[in-house]
Amino acid sequence: MYPDLPHRIAPERLAEAGACLEGRLELGKMTRLTELLSDSRGMVDLKLAFSRSEDGIVCISGRYETNLQLVCQRCLEPFALNLTHTINVAVTFAGVATELPVSLEPLALKQETMLLSEFIEDEILLSLPISPMHRLQDCAAGEPAMERNPVRASPFHMLKELKSG
Repeated sequence: MYPDLPHRIAPERLAEAGACLEGRLELGKMTRLTELLSDSRGMVDLKLAFSRSEDGIVCISGRYETNLQLVCQRCLEPFALNLTHTINVAVTFAGVATELPVSLEPLALKQETMLLSEFIEDEILLSLPISPMHRLQDCAAGEPAMERNPVRASPFHMLKELKSG
């Protein structure tokens, strides 16, 4: 993590101050994410704004951008995925039911603080494709083989022969 970003944040305090965080995080420090990458070198550029809605809900909005080196699940070769994602979450506390506007995703916290890198890592993991692949025209595996439906004999064909015999 770079010195311009705090390691641990308190969203409620940052919202009261109307704070904005901007900086870079290292991909290599995000252990759950690096398990999915072919190369963990790189950075995540992020900008987050903390605020409180009219209803008193603590909100985190912003965006991140990163370039991930993933493994294509079709040809098993590495490829780059440029990922830009908008963040728009409402902080709730575990065990406290809060009705949220449809435009906000809930972020349930067990305590008042959270690790900034884990929050961003979670957001990246949620936005990854389930099965990352090259574009079809860029994939080393080429065109997928078309499934042919060969004409198959009925499984009861043998019974018909036995009956006639």
